[in-house]
Amino acid sequence: ASKLLQNFKLSDAIKDPVSTYSHGMKQKLSLIAALIHNPDLWILDEPIVGLDPESAFILKQMMRNHAKAGNTVFFSTHVMEVAERICDRIGIINKGKLEFVGTVEELRKLRGKGSLEELFLEVTGSETENGDFAYLDAD
Repeated sequence: ASKLLQNFKLSDAIKDPVSTYSHGMKQKLSLIAALIHNPDLWILDEPIVGLDPESAFILKQMMRNHAKAGNTVFFSTHVMEVAERICDRIGIINKGKLEFVGTVEELRKLRGKGSLEELFLEVTGSETENGDFAYLDAD
């Protein structure tokens, strides 16, 4: 707990009532609560939303390190740049239907060159984001 509180810079605020926390502080506290028992499988829903840049960077490092240690990090995101940069494999959900699962390179082989954002829009057939998820694994 101490290390997570230190990583997310909540050590000084932990004794304060949660009702006094900002949205970002509550997001950090939720992450700490989810990760405190160090599960092998992390399932996180939009974990970066509301985090300051430093905390987002730290969380992404933690996610990558957890996956490198042979564990799995499964997380949803609407930020394609994050998924493209840190995920081993991605999945695209469109209107509740799984449209693709694989690496970004496999998606490029199927759909052509472009950023993950451009490929996502092509797969979903829209210019707006309808839903997505990404995950890291040990492979």
